[in-house]
Amino acid sequence: MKKLAEIVLAIGCGIGGSDLIARLFGKTLKAAFPNYFVLEFVMQLISAAIGLGLLFLFRKEKVLKFSGKDFKEGLACGAPALVIVALSAVNLILDLSGAGGHQMIRWWEILLLALQCILIGFYEEAIFRGIVQELSFEMIGEESLNKARASVALATFFFAALHLTNAISPQISLKAAAMQAISVFWMGLVFGAICYRSGRTIWASVLIHAILDFSAFVASGILFGITQEEAIGATGRGQAITSVIYVIWFLYLMRSHRDEEE
Repeated sequence: MKKLAEIVLAIGCGIGGSDLIARLFGKTLKAAFPNYFVLEFVMQLISAAIGLGLLFLFRKEKVLKFSGKDFKEGLACGAPALVIVALSAVNLILDLSGAGGHQMIRWWEILLLALQCILIGFYEEAIFRGIVQELSFEMIGEESLNKARASVALATFFFAALHLTNAISPQISLKAAAMQAISVFWMGLVFGAICYRSGRTIWASVLIHAILDFSAFVASGILFGITQEEAIGATGRGQAITSVIYVIWFLYLMRSHRDEEE
């Protein structure tokens, strides 16, 4: 129960800290940064700083250790992300063909969006793979692959459940938030598996996470000026296909031959 309490505390501190700052300083930040993409970048920068601080607070800074070998292994595990990127590119082409008089956002806003996705990836991976998944390993165990799978699944459950809170936004329906949570669950399993396969460090999963988030935003039409809330509220054309890809991807990464190697 102690480890479970630590998991809840870590999530509460991470999400609660970001939400508290948004509530206390939201109006001030909006006034200081009237551009939507600049404001979101600043907010995610603050969130990333909170995630980094929590890693040290919960003594999980070992996940920040960088190893070229582990990073390459993680990138190899993340190779199927190219399929998701390709689907997003197709969606973008379809959007461009039907864009009519809609104008794309400026190049520096696209750059800020890309940087923001990296910050989102770091923040979420720090909390859910760096802290929650490591605490899950300590609670459930890691001496067998089945226990490792269960630990990854538990951390991913919390990761997906958190996205249900998006329904609080008036622009996002409960149905859209639930669909996102289901999709995020399959995606989170992959992030957890990549982290596990890359020496239980987060750098490879941060990069893959950022790439997939950016692809999802592109596929939703955010390059044509819709907000992130509207992007989440919209059902992507390739959501069902990508969910299937994530399931197959996870099962492959956590295949049973690893038990034989041990």
